[in-house]
Amino acid sequence: MLIIQRKSTLICVLIFGIILISGCISEEKGQTKPNDTAVLPAETEAQTTSSTISSPLPSENETLPTQISTPSPTPAIRFEGRYIDVHTHIRPSGMSLTEIIQNMDKEGIDMMVIMEVPTAIYQGKPQTEYGIPDAAEKYPGRFIVLYGGEAITLLDSVATKGSYTKADEEKFIALIEYAMKSGKYRGFGEIALRHVSPVIGGEGADVTVSGDHPWMFIMSDIAAKYDVPIDIHMDFETADKGIAGLEKLLDHNKKTKVIWSHTAWSRTGKSVSVELMRQLLERHPNLYSSIKIRGTETGFIDEDNRIKSEWLALFKDYPERFMIGSDIKPGIREDEFRFIKRHRKFLEQLPPEILKRIERDNAKEIFKIN
Repeated sequence: MLIIQRKSTLICVLIFGIILISGCISEEKGQTKPNDTAVLPAETEAQTTSSTISSPLPSENETLPTQISTPSPTPAIRFEGRYIDVHTHIRPSGMSLTEIIQNMDKEGIDMMVIMEVPTAIYQGKPQTEYGIPDAAEKYPGRFIVLYGGEAITLLDSVATKGSYTKADEEKFIALIEYAMKSGKYRGFGEIALRHVSPVIGGEGADVTVSGDHPWMFIMSDIAAKYDVPIDIHMDFETADKGIAGLEKLLDHNKKTKVIWSHTAWSRTGKSVSVELMRQLLERHPNLYSSIKIRGTETGFIDEDNRIKSEWLALFKDYPERFMIGSDIKPGIREDEFRFIKRHRKFLEQLPPEILKRIERDNAKEIFKIN
């Protein structure tokens, strides 16, 4: 019996030992020793052979990640061939309104501000001869009119005589108040502070009305009241002649916008310097100017019709003060639209950041064009 028990015990010990040895062998096979070199799968090995990391092509139904790209620069604004002309004269008996509009369309003029020729005003000719206010009433989307008429003829008369009565002044006030109340006019003009008689052809007269004449101050106050501009013609002669009166007019009512027509152009053969123009613009925020081009007598362009650098710098510094005012006279003189190409060439040279202001935006603000 004792012998049987010992054999059983020995058999159990042997079985336990076999089980223990088998477990140790299995555990050793599942481990990798630190110094062993692991064998990588073929795909992983291929990925480590290059420093370039590339993503596999997406499957047909896989959503692509959003790509971040730098937007293309906004195209520069260039002159597209259309603008607003704030200083013109017409005579419908010489060229019908329909013909004028056809020419406007051809030359890219969306709208024209028309006014009576100064010499005609001072000769007492009726406004109706110059399409005022008829043109704006028939074609309100194409024409705007300024008031000249009887009141301005009276202004020249008293300025020439150097005296006037209380009755004269009351009549002047009544005329310009009535004109503005009618709603037909968007301003006063063309008022000649200094208008030299044309040297070549045409009707003309020397006109001088000082900018600080008491009636000019009255007109300025009424213009401010109705928020309309005054368009003036002042041929430049010298810095100390006429400029003082203009500055007094500008200072009298700073709410009144005064447009000095024909930038750096004058019949005297002299033109305002860019330095003086800069000083005036700096001192008077209510001073504006409209650009007329008639060849090299225009002070801001050279013989190749290029804008002089110092004037271009001025336009860039004060872009809100300038507009196109060609001073063409359809129906009064022959082939006046030939001058438009020079104004288009001017606009083509303007930097994109100021083009729209001079081309149309300033005119829209000053004359309340929708």
